[in-house]
Amino acid sequence: MNQAKIRSRIELEGIDLPTHIMNETLDVLTSHESVRGFQNMPIPEEALQAILTSARSAPTSSNLQAYSIIVVQDDERKARLAELSGNQAFILEAPVFLVFCADIYRLKYITQRQGYRFAADTLEMFLLASVDAALALQNALVAAESMGMAAVPVGSIRNHPAAVASELGFPEGVFALAGLAVGIEREGVRRGVKPRLPERVTVHKEQYSTAQMDEGLAAYDETMIGRRTYDGRRVSMAGEPERVGVEYGWTEHSARRCTRPETIAASASLRENLKQVLEQLGFAIR
Repeated sequence: MNQAKIRSRIELEGIDLPTHIMNETLDVLTSHESVRGFQNMPIPEEALQAILTSARSAPTSSNLQAYSIIVVQDDERKARLAELSGNQAFILEAPVFLVFCADIYRLKYITQRQGYRFAADTLEMFLLASVDAALALQNALVAAESMGMAAVPVGSIRNHPAAVASELGFPEGVFALAGLAVGIEREGVRRGVKPRLPERVTVHKEQYSTAQMDEGLAAYDETMIGRRTYDGRRVSMAGEPERVGVEYGWTEHSARRCTRPETIAASASLRENLKQVLEQLGFAIR
């Protein structure tokens, strides 16, 4: 089967779902592919409104709505954000770049305005706001894809959080969690739905189980090696010779990346200073 033509995980994994179960929503969800190339074509204002309304309809913890969305369409600002996000050209190509933020500024403001002392400077509040923002992003992504557009989340917006905060005019208590580039894809940028870890590795019934983990990891390695996914992308181990007898699949690639955090987000300083920067931006991690 030609992987480049596979547009659905259901097809890729040979999952048999009856017709009365399948619907357009499931088709969109299981056909997601991160697209990093966009046409020079604006998206209709009505489509952007639909995306934003869908994002704002996401679940939110205790209805606190501890997130904000920055809509960036100015080319010069997109160029600066692209540079701050690892020089990724597709951010500038996309007609719209959405920045999803964990936002406790608004909650601090209303607490103080109502005459109280804000006492929610906790790790829990940071996580709550981050989850709220992530759920909004996922809704926006699905909405865009449901209308035939392409989208890709951008975690590298966190590479330089203080600079991004300055560029976007954040008050204290706002942090750019992730971006979302949205637009009409360029011809030929899709490569087909990427295989995921087998269900038996990531889905557990009733309690966490490692009973089938090694078997599932081996199967996934075989799949990714067969696709030549890591050709030219091997993570160097600081001049160490290649390990004899170890095939370079997902497990070896991911294990190496976890020994070199800068290969995960392209910014070593992010790994070292994020807690300090978050505190400077008005979050407490305690």
